[in-house]
Amino acid sequence: MMFMIGQGERTVSVGEPEPQHCPLCDEMRDFEPQLAYKYGEFDLLFGFVYGRRYQLACPACNHGWRLDRRQAEQRYGKPSIPFRLRFGFIILLGLCAALGAAYVSTMPV
Repeated sequence: MMFMIGQGERTVSVGEPEPQHCPLCDEMRDFEPQLAYKYGEFDLLFGFVYGRRYQLACPACNHGWRLDRRQAEQRYGKPSIPFRLRFGFIILLGLCAALGAAYVSTMPV
């Protein structure tokens, strides 16, 4: 039996671009509000998300600023993170608990 364990990082757009002056490009650019998050996976089905950060990033050079999480969620709403990454670890724990309870209830006395 083989299990796969992995981790990764994704960046998703969470709102409309905002014009800002980029100090690195020295031009006006449409900065994109983004959510960058790290995730871990177990067997490609059960995952968990950690290290969430909201940012405003230049599309040309990726320079930007971090945004406050609460303010960003109020302004842009909560982004869609895949179900298996948001709740996968909880489902795995529930599955293990159910299997453990089934084993204990069927043990001979």
